[in-house]
Amino acid sequence: MDSASNDLDRMLTEARKALESMRQGKAAAGTGGAETVEGVGEADDGRVKVTAVSGGRLKKVEINPRAMRLPAEELGEHLVTAANAALDDLRSNAADAAGPAVDIDRLNQQVEEIQNESLRQMTMISQAFNDAISKAGGGRK
Repeated sequence: MDSASNDLDRMLTEARKALESMRQGKAAAGTGGAETVEGVGEADDGRVKVTAVSGGRLKKVEINPRAMRLPAEELGEHLVTAANAALDDLRSNAADAAGPAVDIDRLNQQVEEIQNESLRQMTMISQAFNDAISKAGGGRK
């Protein structure tokens, strides 16, 4: 029984370590096949358009020729506005693509409770076996 108890304890300990690692953002990124999420932002009535992609990078900047006639400072402001809108849209789309958030802290707490309870139960079972063996061996003369 000690072997089974040790195996269960080992597995649950590893699960807790993995969850803790995920909670701290240290889990290995397994995003090889993840689809790219995009966000789009516009400014100056659509004359300036920016597309942002996963990772917070800009993919494309489109400037209508009429916007090119604007003073540099004004065009720069429109670019910043469009880029920020694209990043906001990207964050929103990424959250939608990720689905519901998992409460890692709560999950970690549940695994810890399971581990503690399983160890308590394994100790009780082991003690019951030892008692039964003692009684069976104690009755012999």
